[in-house]
Amino acid sequence: METYKKKREYMLTSPSPLRLNEAQVTLLELFQHRQMSAEELESLKDTLVSHLTHELDQEIELVMKKKNLTPADIAKRTESMNENRTEYIKKARLRN
Repeated sequence: METYKKKREYMLTSPSPLRLNEAQVTLLELFQHRQMSAEELESLKDTLVSHLTHELDQEIELVMKKKNLTPADIAKRTESMNENRTEYIKKARLRN
């Protein structure tokens, strides 16, 4: 048990820029002793992407509500950004 805790702690705190976060470590732990077919892996990926998409949708709805934006407002802003992309990028860089 102590070795497990040390390995887990190392994965979470390694000085490597590629260290794992809590979610990644948990997924590794869940599947460490399980062989999966290509179909099962694809299904797992689809499930994770679906979950992340749902979270993103919720975040977008929250921001839109806070900023009092409608989908039409977003479409209008996107259209104007794409009309002159170079000019938009210049303005965006000046803000930073």
